[in-house]
Amino acid sequence: MVSTIQGRRKAAGFTLIELMIVVAVVAILAAIAWPSYQEYVRRGQRAEARAAVLKAEGWLERFYTENNRYSNNAANNANSAFSTLFATVPTGSAAGAARYTVALTVDATTYTVTVAPANGMVGDACGSYVKTSTGTLTSTANNPTKCMK
Repeated sequence: MVSTIQGRRKAAGFTLIELMIVVAVVAILAAIAWPSYQEYVRRGQRAEARAAVLKAEGWLERFYTENNRYSNNAANNANSAFSTLFATVPTGSAAGAARYTVALTVDATTYTVTVAPANGMVGDACGSYVKTSTGTLTSTANNPTKCMK
């Protein structure tokens, strides 16, 4: 005797409600994780800017050791070699890709290196980083202690 299956077969897969619950959970997790991830990336980019300032400082100190001055022109107000080496952060990046721009104010015996936010970093809470020939590194932020980490 052959038995027949009475009733309907249970369909395999997900229901629409189950799928919507999964989408909602993923959306909530993304809404929480994305801002945290963006701040983590910005913190890394700030560290890159501080590293560029320190690299520029080392270069200027070596230049001073070799030339007994920070400037390389007769008016003692510029260093053209510095400008070609340290124009942007990351170094050598195109103008549209630079996250920071580097500026140098110099005379024969003092300098100030300023790394200002550009492109995607404009409006960053930490603002610009400023390094002087006296060795001080500061931030233009309201809370500079947070920005030096």
